[in-house]
Amino acid sequence: MKRLGVVLAVVGAGLVLLSALPRPAVSGDSREAVDYGRALFQAKGCTACHLHREVNPGAGVGIGPELTEAVFDPAYLRAWLLDPASIRPGTRMPNLGLSVSEIEALIAFINHEAE
Repeated sequence: MKRLGVVLAVVGAGLVLLSALPRPAVSGDSREAVDYGRALFQAKGCTACHLHREVNPGAGVGIGPELTEAVFDPAYLRAWLLDPASIRPGTRMPNLGLSVSEIEALIAFINHEAE
């Protein structure tokens, strides 16, 4: 139960951060979409299960796959992020209730090449 409290605190703190960010009006891999996706990755609690060295370097989480160098088919990620259990019943990945623009921003962040 303690772990859930930590995740909620991270998510709650992240929501303040997100409110200050401009939300990209278009989808794609623009710098704005990638930056918004990076902020969402933190705010939505993705770091509780996934390692991405741009967000949580050195954190050996290991519950979900490492996403630092991952590149996924955007259509697959859209379906997965919209409703993970519809793709893999019984998955530990929660449905985060993401909006279309949030999903697009997360896809932009996850699939971008680090500079």
